[in-house]
Amino acid sequence: MDIHDFENIRPFRDDEVEAAIERILKEPLLYDVMAFIYPSLSRVDILEMMSEIKTVKQFQAEITGPCFKEVAQKTTSGLTFTNMNELEKDQAYLFLSNHRDIILDSALLNVSLLEKGYNTTQIAIGSNLLKNSIISDLVRLNKNFIVNRDINPRDLLPASQRLSNYIRKTIETDNISIWIAHKEGRSKDGDDRTASGLLKMLTLSGDESIEISLKKLNIRPMVVSYENDPCDIMKAAEIMSMRVNGSYEKHPLEDYKSMTVGLKGHKGNVNITVCPPITDKIDELVRIENKNDKIKELAVHIDQEMHKHFKLWPSNYMAYDLLHGGREFSNEYNPIQRIAFRRYMTQAVLKLLVVRKKLKLPREGFQKMAREVLLQMYAFPVQNWKEAMAETEESIF
Repeated sequence: MDIHDFENIRPFRDDEVEAAIERILKEPLLYDVMAFIYPSLSRVDILEMMSEIKTVKQFQAEITGPCFKEVAQKTTSGLTFTNMNELEKDQAYLFLSNHRDIILDSALLNVSLLEKGYNTTQIAIGSNLLKNSIISDLVRLNKNFIVNRDINPRDLLPASQRLSNYIRKTIETDNISIWIAHKEGRSKDGDDRTASGLLKMLTLSGDESIEISLKKLNIRPMVVSYENDPCDIMKAAEIMSMRVNGSYEKHPLEDYKSMTVGLKGHKGNVNITVCPPITDKIDELVRIENKNDKIKELAVHIDQEMHKHFKLWPSNYMAYDLLHGGREFSNEYNPIQRIAFRRYMTQAVLKLLVVRKKLKLPREGFQKMAREVLLQMYAFPVQNWKEAMAETEESIF
C-alpha cells in the first residue's frame, strides 16, 4: 500500500462532480430524502436544481448547506453554537469531535461555517457506512474522505499511516479544516471518551517530536449535544444485547436506518461548542518520556475539555436525578418537564419490550435494565461534567 496515494479515500474533485450528479439523479432514494426536506419540490424541480451544480463548493452552498439548515429547522427546537467566533477564517483546524449522530454532528458544524462565511471542513466517514452507491456519491460530493474499516491486520499500519498523511496534508498544505470523531463509532451510552489509538494515528505522519507534530494540526476539541436522541431506543437495544449476550448482530440496513431516524427524528435543542485550544497541554507532554503515556494524558485532557463544555439540557439533569433517585439538579427543570420526561422513558421501555424476544433477552429484570440503560444514556454527560469540574478545582488548589 502506498501511504501517500489518496485516490481511494479522498473526496470528489470538481471535475468529478457532474458524473456523480448524473448517477445520483437516477437513484429513487434521492427523491425520498428531498421529499422530506422540501415536500413542495417536484421531481422536475429537483432535476433542474441538481443539474446546475458544477463544483463541490456549489454543491455545498446550494444543496447540502440549505438542506441541513432545513433539517435543523424541521427537527430541532433550536440550534446554537458556542465559541465559533474564536475561529480564524484563514486558519485550518482539526475538529476532534464527540460522536452522537452519524450524519448531523459534522453537517451542522458545516452549516454554521457556511453561514459565517468560513470554508467548510472535510469530514471523516467510515467505509462501513458507504455500502449504498448513492450514499457514497453524496458524501464524497460533500467533502467526506473515507476511513477504511474492513482492513486485514497486515494492512492496518500502512492504512493508518496513509490516513494520517492525508489529514496532515489537508490541514498543513491545503489549509482545509477536518472534522473527525474522537473514536470509532458513536458514543451510544452517552459516555464520550477519546480513543488513544486515534491520537496515535495522528502522530504517524509527523517527522518531528510528538508535541510539534500534534501542534501543527491545530487541534480543537468539539462537542455536540442533543436534548433528545432520536436513536436512543436503537442504541439501548444494542447496549442491552452486548451486556447480556456479549454480542449484537447488526441488521445489514441498520446503519442506514440510524441515518434516517437521526435525520428525521426530533432532537429538541442542539448545541455545538468549540473547546479552547489544547496547545498548552501538548507543550506539557514534553515532561513525559513514554510515548503511550503522552497520548493517554492528552486523551484524558481532551475528554475533560469536552465534558466541561458539553451543553447540558433538562433531559440530562432529569435523567441523572431519576437514575440516582434524588433531586440534586431540580433547579434545572420544572415539574411539567419531569412528568413529560418520565412518560417518555416509560414509552421507550415499552417499545424495547416489544423487541425483547428478537434481541434474545430474558423477561426477568428486562424493564428495569431498559430503564437504567436509557437513563444512563442521558445522565452520563452530567456525571462526566461533575467529575471534570471537580478535577479542574483540584488542579487549581
